[in-house]
Amino acid sequence: MSKKPAGKIKLTPIKPLDAIKKIKKNGWKEKNKDGPYWVYSKIADGKEELVIIHMHPTEELGIPYVKHIIKKTGKTNDEWVNL
Repeated sequence: MSKKPAGKIKLTPIKPLDAIKKIKKNGWKEKNKDGPYWVYSKIADGKEELVIIHMHPTEELGIPYVKHIIKKTGKTNDEWVNL
């Protein structure tokens, strides 16, 4: 059973290239690109932080996919915030 991001967080659609430019500008390094996820990481305060660009279907918008940036800090699965 996998934990999901906190329900109260509102995710905002963002263009993939804008997302990647923003991440690279902020010093994040690409870690892996696997399926619908692009994962970037950096070390802050002695711990690794991850940024995940997540692609998922958004048929109601009339486009096949939209990407979100989600930042995960620490080691718990419920600390998700918009970058």
